[in-house]
Amino acid sequence: MQILRNCRIVPELTPGFDGDRADIVLEGEKIVEILPPKTAKGTDNVLDMSEMTVVPGLIDAHVHLDLCGMDVFEENVQPASYRTIRALKLAQDNLRHGYTTVRDLGDRDNIVLHMAKAVKEGMVVGPDILASGKILTPTESGNEYFGDMYLEADSPAEFRKAVRLQNQLGADWIKVMATGAIMNPGGVPGSPIIMEDELKAICDTAAFVGKPVAVHCHGAEGVKMAIRCGVRTIEHSSIMDDECIRLYKESTNSYPIPTIFPPFDFAAHTEGKPVHYVEKANNIKKSLVESMRAAYQAGVKLGWGTDAGVSPDSHGNGIEEFRLRVHELDFTPKDCLIQATKNNAEILMIDDEVGTIEVGKKANLVAFRGNPDEDVEVLNDIAVVIKSGAVVHL
Repeated sequence: MQILRNCRIVPELTPGFDGDRADIVLEGEKIVEILPPKTAKGTDNVLDMSEMTVVPGLIDAHVHLDLCGMDVFEENVQPASYRTIRALKLAQDNLRHGYTTVRDLGDRDNIVLHMAKAVKEGMVVGPDILASGKILTPTESGNEYFGDMYLEADSPAEFRKAVRLQNQLGADWIKVMATGAIMNPGGVPGSPIIMEDELKAICDTAAFVGKPVAVHCHGAEGVKMAIRCGVRTIEHSSIMDDECIRLYKESTNSYPIPTIFPPFDFAAHTEGKPVHYVEKANNIKKSLVESMRAAYQAGVKLGWGTDAGVSPDSHGNGIEEFRLRVHELDFTPKDCLIQATKNNAEILMIDDEVGTIEVGKKANLVAFRGNPDEDVEVLNDIAVVIKSGAVVHL
């Protein structure tokens, strides 16, 4: 048994408990009691959390553990064995920074699929990983840029086969490209690249094998098509109109996972960046800010992702995403924290295990020195990270 004594807690993330201070009692991998402060019995294995705020472990819903922000062509030729070890190191970087769950949305050689299994079986220490493996995509100009990260298909039948293949390999999610991408030299971010019958075939087949779908989508028409087809998470959602906002509000199945940091980073730090990164990032920034502000003000349930891996030193560096949401999008620090915990758990359909502090849930917790729900900079001051009841950073 372990007691976290006199924790400051965020009421919105600790449902069913009255108060902003508590003792949290852990046993094995679970939270077994949440008690009034300084009342839990026991003197051994106690951590005094009096100066700290304890929240559920953070969840990054969009990372690439097989990317580290270096030149893509150089990454493509590195052997899978080396990249596997690097991916584990990057996963552990995320964990040390409070991310007890990450969702990986595209790797080469399906290495993250196998690493996720190793973490689950206890062979290595890392965050819980939900992995998609390769990204499904129509044949498009620029696909070769990412080596074999893409799995190409060009008809409903081929996409059904591709879904079944990734499911056979153990994918937790099916990832598909629906519009052009900033990093793809042949892509136009707002333009659809997949036909609706193809995307519908993906969603239907994924539902048949019990897997949710995540779609890369910057443009408004792609967002609308994805919602019509039943996509669970729509990554980026950078260019939206009023109809997109309305459809999101009406949907109980489709949710946006904004990733604000990469376009701002590409536009701000141009040295060494490919020209197409910088040009397309600058083209999309204004609409991204306007779209996310409109969605937030309309009360759309927003997820939280960083696209970690597309920029150097971005794994575990989610503070930059938090800062942009607060300072550029006018979100509150508390709402950002809710997006990165409770909202993400609900959107990713893992809220029976994580996302809030409740009895019976997994003891995935992070403690900050100060009040991260009031000051976003506090998220830089991590005191303790607990994964499945074990202290992994102190």
